Amino acid sequence: MKSPCVGIMSLSMALAGALVSGCSQSKSGPSGGASAQGGIASSGGTIVTGGSTSAGGATSTGGTASAGGTTSLGGVASTGGGASGGLTATGGGPATGTGGSITTGGTPNTAGTTTASGGTKATGGTTGAGGTIRTGGIAATGGTIGGTTASGGATGTAGTTSACGASGATYDSSAVTTTCPGAVPTGITSSFCNCVNEGPGYKTGTFSVANNVWGSGPGPECVWATTSTLWGVTANHPQTSGVKSYPNIGYSPRLLISSINTYTSSFDITVPGNVGSWEAAYDIWLRTPGGGNTRIELMVWMYTYKTGPISSIVATTKPKIGDYTWTVHYGSNGSNATISLVNTNPTTNATANVTSGTIDVKGILDWLIANNSTQYGQFDNTWTLDQVQWGFEISGDGGSAQEFVNNCFSVSST
Repeated sequence: MKSPCVGIMSLSMALAGALVSGCSQSKSGPSGGASAQGGIASSGGTIVTGGSTSAGGATSTGGTASAGGTTSLGGVASTGGGASGGLTATGGGPATGTGGSITTGGTPNTAGTTTASGGTKATGGTTGAGGTIRTGGIAATGGTIGGTTASGGATGTAGTTSACGASGATYDSSAVTTTCPGAVPTGITSSFCNCVNEGPGYKTGTFSVANNVWGSGPGPECVWATTSTLWGVTANHPQTSGVKSYPNIGYSPRLLISSINTYTSSFDITVPGNVGSWEAAYDIWLRTPGGGNTRIELMVWMYTYKTGPISSIVATTKPKIGDYTWTVHYGSNGSNATISLVNTNPTTNATANVTSGTIDVKGILDWLIANNSTQYGQFDNTWTLDQVQWGFEISGDGGSAQEFVNNCFSVSST
């Protein structure tokens, strides 16, 4: 059964860009059901994951500033990003050199080479290359990589760009085990690792990571975390029926829906091959006004393999909200109403899977309020956006240990 968690940190969320924080919790408990719950206190606001704005390139005397003459403030964080101040997560590293290989204006001649007739002035030499960034490194939104404005996320060319960046980080997980520190992929140094089913969570910056093994008949599972939003889980659950766990990162905004102008969340993940049965999904909890006990669970599925949502009714309309088209399912987990939105290909109507992206949370809430005519999950804008979690709901791992990695997670609200 799923239940809300007691918030590790509960703060009022300031509108207009304050950082949020809180805790993530177990699905087991009073609320029951098939998806994890967790409360993370927050103070609201805008969160950007990792990295720092670059300081800009050095300009040579008579030369051209090198492309890549960019010095990170605190370094360009590797996979998972850096907390404020450019804290480098283990598993990546600062760019080679100070912001790259920076020439002083390239390799200039002294004002160029002048011929007897006045000559032709050199252009300032050859521009530097900008250094090497490890795959999966996280840059701050608006930061610069190699002298070129970055989209704000993981470097690499593959994947869909979001506020977290382009998906494409890879790890050596060939030797992972369901033990600590064996659960951590090669090349990453974690600051937390726990293999107890309902063991202690870990606070990383303004978020919290929880193991959250709550279903019946689970196998071993270990969650590890770093000081950024880079975290992961190694699991080996038997391929039997029912959800076994929902390891996640999350917090508790606790904002009245009517007070929210915009609310978005971005993610970037690395998942195992098509083995077992699992999905990567948001688990968002809504609560009646005044912190009442009536709750509605809203799941937003971004990647799924051989799993399906709780559903008694499927809406005939497939709305496009933000960047995605959704199939909307209404049901109940036995303790409360559950609404599930599944990322769907608008042309084929098949499930669409993405490993990086941004969802419009407020847009989803507005659509559900305007279009919900079922007996399930009815709410209005006097309700509270209580908890937001992002993680991997695992039903089985196909007989071997599998590694799931969350490279980046962020929220932004006004």
